[in-house]
Amino acid sequence: MKVSVQAVAVWGKIAPPHSITAIMITDDQQTIVTGSQEGQICLWDLSSDLKISSKEILFGHTASVTCLAKAREFEKQPYVVSATENGEMCVWSVTSGQCIKNAKLPYRHTAIYYYHCSFRMTGEGWLLCCGEYQDVLIIDAKTLGVLHTLSSSQSSDWINCMCIVHSARVQEDSLVAVSVTGVLKVWDLSSSLNSIQERESVFEKESKPLDCINCQAVRFCTYTERLLLVVSSTCWQVYDYCDFSLLCTEFCKSGQCFSGGEVLAAYRLIIWTEDGHSYIYQLLNSGLSKSIHPADGKVLKETVCPHLLCFTGLKENKSFPFVMGFMNERKEPFYKVLFSGEASGRITLWHVPDVPVSTFDGSPKEIPIIATWTLQDNFDKHHSMSEGIIDHLFASKDGIKSAVVSSSVYIPTLNKLVCGCENGKIFVTLGLKTARARLLENISLLKDNLPYKVLNGHSSRVTCLLYPHDQSVRFDPSWLLSGGQDSVVICWDIFTGSILHQFSLQSGPVTELLRSPDNYRLKDHSIVCCVCSDHSVAILHLQKKACLLHARKHLFPVKKIKFDPLENLLIVGCEDDSVYIWEIETGTLERHETGGTAKAILTSIEDSDYLVADALFPVPQKSKRNKNSGYKHSSSCKHGMMSYNLPHTEKSSDKLTDTSYIQQPFTILPVKTKWNNTSFHVLLFDLEKLERLLLSSQLNGLRSSNSFHNCAMLERAKSTTEKMALTVKRNKTAGSISPVDGQVDTVCSNQFCKDTNTTRPLEESGGMKRQKKMKNSREIRMQPSGNIDVNVTTDTAKLLLSCLLPWGVDKEIDNLCVRHLDILKLQCPVSFGLVSNENYLSLMLPGWKCTDCGVLEENAVINLFSKRVFDLSNKYLAATEGQTGRKDGLESKVYGTKGLETVFFLFSRIAVINRIINIHSAV
Repeated sequence: MKVSVQAVAVWGKIAPPHSITAIMITDDQQTIVTGSQEGQICLWDLSSDLKISSKEILFGHTASVTCLAKAREFEKQPYVVSATENGEMCVWSVTSGQCIKNAKLPYRHTAIYYYHCSFRMTGEGWLLCCGEYQDVLIIDAKTLGVLHTLSSSQSSDWINCMCIVHSARVQEDSLVAVSVTGVLKVWDLSSSLNSIQERESVFEKESKPLDCINCQAVRFCTYTERLLLVVSSTCWQVYDYCDFSLLCTEFCKSGQCFSGGEVLAAYRLIIWTEDGHSYIYQLLNSGLSKSIHPADGKVLKETVCPHLLCFTGLKENKSFPFVMGFMNERKEPFYKVLFSGEASGRITLWHVPDVPVSTFDGSPKEIPIIATWTLQDNFDKHHSMSEGIIDHLFASKDGIKSAVVSSSVYIPTLNKLVCGCENGKIFVTLGLKTARARLLENISLLKDNLPYKVLNGHSSRVTCLLYPHDQSVRFDPSWLLSGGQDSVVICWDIFTGSILHQFSLQSGPVTELLRSPDNYRLKDHSIVCCVCSDHSVAILHLQKKACLLHARKHLFPVKKIKFDPLENLLIVGCEDDSVYIWEIETGTLERHETGGTAKAILTSIEDSDYLVADALFPVPQKSKRNKNSGYKHSSSCKHGMMSYNLPHTEKSSDKLTDTSYIQQPFTILPVKTKWNNTSFHVLLFDLEKLERLLLSSQLNGLRSSNSFHNCAMLERAKSTTEKMALTVKRNKTAGSISPVDGQVDTVCSNQFCKDTNTTRPLEESGGMKRQKKMKNSREIRMQPSGNIDVNVTTDTAKLLLSCLLPWGVDKEIDNLCVRHLDILKLQCPVSFGLVSNENYLSLMLPGWKCTDCGVLEENAVINLFSKRVFDLSNKYLAATEGQTGRKDGLESKVYGTKGLETVFFLFSRIAVINRIINIHSAV
């Protein structure tokens, strides 16, 4: 994505799924960071009184998050690093949500620790990583490149867990790790700095096999500098760090498995289990053994007895797996906090007392839960911010209050938003008008008169939508395809709402609809590909209204589809790396390949150039990975062959698409979550294109009406001769306002409304006006994407200004914007997004700036990001206090013909600020 693209999220009532797989609390105790199985990172605000509120969700990963860690000295740079199952690593800024650096390595990390020694090291520090590979990797915290490896001289194996030992007594830093086979290893970090920088081999200083299998955690006691805690799934043990002699062992209860632990204080430990329970122990007899190793080599006799002081409980028995952690910070507010994240998405906090004690009778005391929260709790609390983009359409005469949007597609050439719902209905409405009605206040008239059409044809949830003409003119522009859970694909006439044909596949829910590429020729061009949940693949001929092939014998989920037009073959690759080759004309399975032959065929597919299916633009060649969010799919074309890369083999979702090739200044990006089949939408505003188009409209003397797409007023103002001339100019390719090589080519200045015979036919019976359809619908062609309606451009700029302006700071200026500039006030604060590093996007969650969950007051302040705005406003008023007629003069200046100039002035200032911020971020 380009940094000039401003994103605004329009959430639905159901929060996106967030099955927590990793959790941490930042050093300043103000932010909780969680990673999920869906691949997203979520930032949660943690107040000083330990109240939780979700703040921001970060998109970018394409697989499940395996671990989180800090990536810098947090006081200087509040960065965290995340790693996923497929080797992706990202460094994120906790304050802004921006992706600072990303990389993909052939390693699956399970634990990461940040290490930096300021007086011995240069650079930003190291990330010490362990996982499903031998020994320990050293990764540069700034570049995310592999620097070196800590190797084992003997018993080289995968590392299960590790910790960094900072010894103030000897001024040395060491890395203690335990392998999957239970061998404890110690590497000396301080004395190995030069060897690591010079790429010399670094081996462990000590190695000792422990009577411990499946180790979960190892921790060093900094209070005594003698105790070493080792936690396995069946027991926890305490060793003497000096000679690694065993001091005590405690086994878990029947039916429980330990998953981690931490040192609370000298001789005091906390241990937690996989099912969310934890126990606090006191080590009696000082925790150190006075015994000496027996001469006969027998095991040291244990002399330390742990005493259970406290335990933490849950409100109810949960079957979800837990990931837990402990924070013992020596800064204000000096909290000791035990925290957990569940696969259900719930975060739970326990405040551990500074001095845990048992009850009077000596039995362990229960520590109650102090806070618990989920993403859905935020959506329920701030319901006004979590309304879906078409929720207002459901409050209709048929009594439907709400329906979950399960799939959607935005058609930029028609400015139409098509949403399929769980109940089988499909809503077709105008995109920009719908966004305006959803975000702005005092436009109930616009909501009531918002044109939309309801398409009824599916008996259950609509699973996927496709408008094939949007990327290929070979398809009829009236065709809209929808697939449902009822295993039916329907071809609609998007202009009339009628069903052109219905394909009954009887193969389970339709999961994907993909169009054939431009360079593919199969006797005709109107070919689409359909994938169903039973792993079958169907080829549908829209013109002939026939199913050419239905391949049903795939045993595993389909991950790649390839067409060979020369041999007229369909090549299907499955998750088990097997390949099925079908003959399209006869519908027979030509052959089934496995092993090396199948891998060679799949490799040839991966070497092709990717082209996003059902997206807004082609993906650049430099990106070989799937650039979308688990809801769209990639295809590739090479040597006359086409292939689709199906991402449901990835365990991620919500990977957003690169918008660098979007031609419109405004578009709506549907985002479909993978696990609960709900959708939300992201409004994308291209500031650079908007600024150029507004400037071109000023240079050509164009004036935008204050109404939204007010074509009727324009038609009344134009004479018949002017209309004819306008039509002639519109039919010329040069008659457009489109940026070419960074410049704006303006030939036709009368580009207010597009030809009603080609673009926006609306039928009055469904709230839409019906156009006179041409005899041959194949001759209908959309205008090029560069042809931008000036009214659309102006209203897009006004909508973005409504989202950005600080409403409520000055009531008179608010009224001025509403009355004379047609910049309307927001219903509630919007959820902004930040674009960074190609595909990485952070979106604010509902309630991120709200102090209450009810309806906003009349003069409530919205978008006040800093209290300095008030101070600057007061200074400006004091400086201009002696000038009379300030407000009146401003009103008269912006009224009428000066309105567009004022809008452009405000917007240009926003664009300048955006450029300055982006330059600063790059530096």
